[in-house]
Amino acid sequence: MEQVRAQVDEAAPSPPLLRPLAPRASLVDDVAERIREAVLDGVLPAGLKLSDSRLAREMGVGRGSVREAFALLLADGLLERTETGRGFRIARLAVGDFDDTYELRLAIECRAVRIVTLRHDPSDMAVLDGIVAKFLDAAREGRHARAATLDLRFHDTLCRLSRSASLHGVFTRDVVKMLTLLHNDNDIYEPLADWIEELPAVLDAIHRGDADGASCAMESHIESSRRIAMASLETRP
Repeated sequence: MEQVRAQVDEAAPSPPLLRPLAPRASLVDDVAERIREAVLDGVLPAGLKLSDSRLAREMGVGRGSVREAFALLLADGLLERTETGRGFRIARLAVGDFDDTYELRLAIECRAVRIVTLRHDPSDMAVLDGIVAKFLDAAREGRHARAATLDLRFHDTLCRLSRSASLHGVFTRDVVKMLTLLHNDNDIYEPLADWIEELPAVLDAIHRGDADGASCAMESHIESSRRIAMASLETRP
């Protein structure tokens, strides 16, 4: 009898060390995400000084939540301190950081496109087809902001479809900030006609299952983006 009781005790699950947390949405995270979206959409351009009281009023939240969101976005590099050190503004790109990030893009996105191409999952390709189709519509209609948003979505989706959390995490942390700040500058996307063939070339190679071709097409597209954006940055005051 004692032996049976001992076996039962050993089989019983051990009590949890910590009680589970109840899932809840973070208001601060929601505020930070709303600001990120506004930057991407060009509503909040690079260099714009932000007013916590105005944003709090417009979003219907407390100033404390906006200030905490500012702290998150400062850590992400999307915001920077003003000259006085007391306020915040949308960050501007530094040429050195910009060039380093493009080198990172070449490493992770060329790898991501190889993984997606070799997997050749029809559902993945359908997702990419839909994004590129919308991008082409926006580009042909001259809708620069919409095309820029869809271009970012294509690259982010491609990294996510690699199924590598680390690879997508690097893209999200280090690349999205730069692309977000670039994409709200419509002058960079003025020659949209030059872009119309590039994303379809990447997509075509993926459909053919040509991993080398997809990687080369992605490298060409990223280098084209670098040249256009660098030329714009170098002419700024």
